[in-house]
Amino acid sequence: MEELQDVVAESHSAQLALGATGLPIILSVLREERGNLDLVRGMLETLLSALGSEGNSHGNKGPVELGMLNSELLAREEGSASLLLSLLDVEDFFVRYRTLCLLIMLSRNSSVRLQEAVLATPQGLTRLMDMMQDREVIRNEALLLLTFLTRSAEEIQKIAVFEGVFEKLFNIIVEEGGCDGGIVVQDCLDLLNNILRGSPPNQNFLRETLGFQPVALLLKPRKSSSLSFSQQKVIDRQKTFCASWKP
Repeated sequence: MEELQDVVAESHSAQLALGATGLPIILSVLREERGNLDLVRGMLETLLSALGSEGNSHGNKGPVELGMLNSELLAREEGSASLLLSLLDVEDFFVRYRTLCLLIMLSRNSSVRLQEAVLATPQGLTRLMDMMQDREVIRNEALLLLTFLTRSAEEIQKIAVFEGVFEKLFNIIVEEGGCDGGIVVQDCLDLLNNILRGSPPNQNFLRETLGFQPVALLLKPRKSSSLSFSQQKVIDRQKTFCASWKP
């Protein structure tokens, strides 16, 4: 297993070959051997290398192009996205983390296919929303994935709203220090921006459920905060205000 991982990680030709012929085998292993955590971890790591590793060899196709090609091939495999989403139910940190990393790669390189697959998978989006309440590393990857998935995807935005995305996001923002927080707060605001901008129904839902208070608290400086805010904090506050209340 380790030899396969090393070859795929270091060789563009191996990545190309895996994308062309090996994906059904790996997906079959993930589907039938999920009780063997070591094997599942190895398969996920191999997939990650095929989709995103730059490798050390020089082939005709560059790493970015190879990653996009293999992402598209993986997305085309029947049941691949639903299988990956189901792996989020596995009670293993590495499996969940690597699965989210794979889904993020798919969302970057084959976003429409992944959006369609998430909508077609029963409880698919619910599983992702549950990851927002997992440990920090998992939560942060889930936030990034949801940000990709909600771009120009009205149906996913609508489901996320009814799954309680507003309450979850504002809880995370408060935990991370509000406008005094860092990149995690920025990711939360990006996700809010996707869901609220240009969507009167979603804006109305926020007003009717949580009201103005969460946004007002974010815009209010802490007493201990300096009047000279960093560029990050200014961006955070501007995006919060514009995303939440500008149609």
